[in-house]
Amino acid sequence: MKRQAIYGLIAEFNTPEQLLEAARRTQSAGYRRIDAFAPFPIEGLAEAIGFHRTRLPLIVLCGGIVGGCAGFFLQYYGAVISYPINVGGRPLNSWPAFIPITFELTICVPRRRPCSECWH
Repeated sequence: MKRQAIYGLIAEFNTPEQLLEAARRTQSAGYRRIDAFAPFPIEGLAEAIGFHRTRLPLIVLCGGIVGGCAGFFLQYYGAVISYPINVGGRPLNSWPAFIPITFELTICVPRRRPCSECWH
């Protein structure tokens, strides 16, 4: 019978020190795809499992800024440049009316999903 490789392993520890020691030993044994969870922060756990920072938060921030600016510009273009209508003497650039759509596109663009999914 062919021996199958281990896909994953789970363990439970009673103290944070046991978890840290196990994480260090796992890392030194050569395993690189390690994750650890605790109900409270444990000093040194991130270093013990080899955690490194990613650029994902910066990418999401840039996507949110682009989405917000695009949402505001689309409404501004439609209300001020392309089809200006003076309703009740309000200014054409009535930015408070643009806030809901700007907010929705700020949230939906970083998710990379259609805005119709934001309401579900």
